[in-house]
Amino acid sequence: MAPLGLFSGVSPRACPASPASDLGIIGSVHRRLAVALAVALGCTVVAALVPSAGSATDAHNSVRAAALAWAVAQVGAQERGTSNCSPQIDGWERDMGLKVPPCRVWCGAFVHQAFLRAGVKLSARLIDPDRSYEDAVAGRRHLRRIAVSAIRPGDVIFYKFREGVRASHLAIARSRPQGDRLDTVEGNTSNAVRLETRGTEYIVLAARVTT
Repeated sequence: MAPLGLFSGVSPRACPASPASDLGIIGSVHRRLAVALAVALGCTVVAALVPSAGSATDAHNSVRAAALAWAVAQVGAQERGTSNCSPQIDGWERDMGLKVPPCRVWCGAFVHQAFLRAGVKLSARLIDPDRSYEDAVAGRRHLRRIAVSAIRPGDVIFYKFREGVRASHLAIARSRPQGDRLDTVEGNTSNAVRLETRGTEYIVLAARVTT
């Protein structure tokens, strides 16, 4: 049988023409759908390119954990006598961009090296805790001041053990504050890298390393 409308004598019925108003409505709907699709695609691209707050926090935690792990592994490393020098310490200071000799007080070189091993290059100003104190207060050079109560493992601790400066010694926290005590790992403590537990009353500033 032939398809109806071709040979049966009955003309196939044509689709009725759409009035102009219908065409306008359809065009408007299409435009709205196109805009909505573009916005949705744009949001998807932006979300893919911009890291979430959670991923940034995870990255900071990872850096602190890596720096702390390296620092603890250096316990027992020491200078020659009371010279502030050793091949290892000299290397840490050269990694800061400093010329050696002279040999320097190296608690800051130890902290710098720990974060360098974790993928963050801090400023050479860290060799002087008093100058680095300014950076932490101002939130610059990858240091951001935090409250003592907010200290977490891997944060940088500034101590003051002598007059005439704002800070004289640096350490890396191994724990949260426990009452009035804090566990740390420190370089240039009795001429070596050592684990310490100190009173929080000696803390003049705590800082978090930013990436």
